[in-house]
Amino acid sequence: MSGTAGSKANDLKVGIVGGSIAGCAAAIELSRAGCDVTLYERSGNELKDRGAGIGVPPSVVETFIDRDLVDHDIPYFRLDKMSRIWRSADDSYHGYVAWDQPAQLGALNWGGLYSNLRARVPDAIYRANHNVLALHQTDPEHVAVELADGTAPEFDLVVCADGYTSLGRHTLFPEVTVDYAGYVLWRGFIMEDELDKPKPLDDGVRCLGYPGGHGIFYFVPGPDGSVEPGKRLVNWAMYITIPDTEIEEFLTDKQGISRKGSLSPGTMPMATERRLKDEARDRIPDYYADIVEKSPDTFVYSIYDCQVPAYRVGRICLAGDAGAFARPHSAAGALKGINDSVALAAALSSHDSVDQALSEWNTERTATNNGLVQFGNQLGIALVKEIPDWSKMDQPSMEKWFSGVVTIATEYLPATP
Repeated sequence: MSGTAGSKANDLKVGIVGGSIAGCAAAIELSRAGCDVTLYERSGNELKDRGAGIGVPPSVVETFIDRDLVDHDIPYFRLDKMSRIWRSADDSYHGYVAWDQPAQLGALNWGGLYSNLRARVPDAIYRANHNVLALHQTDPEHVAVELADGTAPEFDLVVCADGYTSLGRHTLFPEVTVDYAGYVLWRGFIMEDELDKPKPLDDGVRCLGYPGGHGIFYFVPGPDGSVEPGKRLVNWAMYITIPDTEIEEFLTDKQGISRKGSLSPGTMPMATERRLKDEARDRIPDYYADIVEKSPDTFVYSIYDCQVPAYRVGRICLAGDAGAFARPHSAAGALKGINDSVALAAALSSHDSVDQALSEWNTERTATNNGLVQFGNQLGIALVKEIPDWSKMDQPSMEKWFSGVVTIATEYLPATP
């Protein structure tokens, strides 16, 4: 069914590129708005869960539940503070707590969120193992999606939710670059029953500062969704500075192949992992270094920045990390992609003109998400590039320091409409 300038959402044939969190959210919201949706995912039917945790405001989790994007009993933890800690000579085991910073965070398992969204996308519209090669705007109201199998189905609207290396972004804005921030995020996890003393992690997010970066440690639901003590997953991540001149060598895997952007679980050379674990032992309190030491198959990905001039050109739109790409300090990755999708469906449903709906949606999402990039950049300066020695600070001085370097309001992290 073809769309026209006066079409509403229920007249639109929509193609979605990418089947992770943003793509699934777009498929759900646009299908419910009446669109005829087809989603293309280049990998197999189920994306891999690396065990990583994510955090969003608890109010956002409740909004997900209210919108039936996730189950009403999806497991997550409510955390109300982020303890800023530095290894000190006086307490090398637990570290010096410089500031219990108030924070409202809902900690989820990435796999739990993804599986909830994926379960709401009918298999009939989720086309796994379909690699999109190119997008062609054939006329002002139609886009052809060129697939690796030689077919090129045509749509009234295409939403690119294909991540930070997005084909959609490159198609619309070939001049836009994704810029390396000068550091990586090293991640791992262990089951709680491997801890000798779980108690420190029961008390919110533990944020450990050290020269050149910081790390976060917190509980997320276990692989089976359990939130019971002893069955939870300890999720951790550490920011590590790697100069531009060394990043290619750092991302060389066990097979001697230089990878672009990341080393997935099981591919990191033993010597690289050993070096990182030894450095963690020197940088963070022993309690947390023990967790890092016990974590198998750790993985790493580079941190990038990217702002975009727009979220829409013609009938091609961007969603999630395919648009503006913010550093993970902002804790907005999953939320941003879902917000993009919810807002797009709402705009299409409330306007008689598709182009007017896309225009208004584009203006709002471009400003909001580029603001998130700026917010992430400020946090990167505060917590990695120019992090002070927290062991020489108390709560008032920490509050003054943080408010002085992070000036962008967290209204850039709204709950979904």
